[in-house]
Amino acid sequence: MVEASLWSQAYDRARLQDGFIDLTDSNFHHNGLLPGANLLREEFDQWLGSRCYEPESRGALAARQAIASFYRSARCPVSAQDVFLTAGTSEAYLTLFTTFASVGDVVALPRPGYPLFEHLAERAHLKVVFYDQPFSWGQSSPDRLKLVVVISPNNPTGRVYTANDLARVGEFCMDRGAVLVFDEVFDAFLTEGELPRPAEVSPEVKVVTLNGISKRFGSPDLKLAWMALSGPEAWKTEACQQLEFSNDLLLSANSFSQALLPRLFREMGPWQQEVRDLLAINRQALGVWLDTWPGVLAPHAQGGIHGLLRFTNLPRGWDDEKWSLYLLEEHTLALHPGYFYDVQESGVLVYSLLKQPPAFERGLLQLSSALSDLGALR
Repeated sequence: MVEASLWSQAYDRARLQDGFIDLTDSNFHHNGLLPGANLLREEFDQWLGSRCYEPESRGALAARQAIASFYRSARCPVSAQDVFLTAGTSEAYLTLFTTFASVGDVVALPRPGYPLFEHLAERAHLKVVFYDQPFSWGQSSPDRLKLVVVISPNNPTGRVYTANDLARVGEFCMDRGAVLVFDEVFDAFLTEGELPRPAEVSPEVKVVTLNGISKRFGSPDLKLAWMALSGPEAWKTEACQQLEFSNDLLLSANSFSQALLPRLFREMGPWQQEVRDLLAINRQALGVWLDTWPGVLAPHAQGGIHGLLRFTNLPRGWDDEKWSLYLLEEHTLALHPGYFYDVQESGVLVYSLLKQPPAFERGLLQLSSALSDLGALR
């Protein structure tokens, strides 16, 4: 995390204490949310039986066909030829930043947002500008703007872009000749409805949709993600040629994960429902808790696994960093300060909903205790 040294030091001390609750924990595996071992074991045995290295710059055809089929079922015009596989979405971002932009070009990132993307843009020697959500921009935009990143559901706000939101962003990108990068890695965890996608809403816009097995199938350790292109045919032809060259330089997506992907699409629905059920239980517990603390506000999260808590009655001079440090040092409770995610408002903390419900409720009780203690501090 950016500038996290003080918080990290306090966290390292707190996690050694009895009763420590980590409400920042967004690791599926730490919380018992692993894909079935039999599925992985069976597929691995099959893969070993026919193992043969056959590099393909776009990625294995069967995996790309499974991805294209998934998007067709979501009414998105994506073919297997439009898909490129990478070893995770971080690599996908860096590939896009270095393929579709040059040194000194500009990428627009959402705020709040995950700080990783800013670092990846800097690694590609690009300039970064931020836009506040929901998407809006004035009459002017920065020169040399090449890419606009939209994350829906957003991390950490849980905000989902509507079809109208996406149409507005798409029109902005078309006017400025920019590529819309649509990051949907939390798409399996909506609170209701289906995820609007720019490939469906605005098929005339240059779009690269990013997703992967890290969140969608709870397998970050298997390192597989994809870039799916949609938009004008002439642009797709040129962009595919560029990405084919860029991807061929690395060929870093491992062959077992690619072989596994079609089966993940077929069989991981029950696992996804298990996660959604856990998230719903924790959201309900949070709602009940919020009713007892009117000075704490929580924007409605429409998806994802994170959310924001805004504290309106903190002691004078306290900001989100001081509040989060107090929680660690005095109540062995971990919540991220909002500035980690470029939240502009002070007094905002970020939580994860992935804890098992008993642990999540214990965390809320410890937060209640801390809030009660604040009365003596004011």
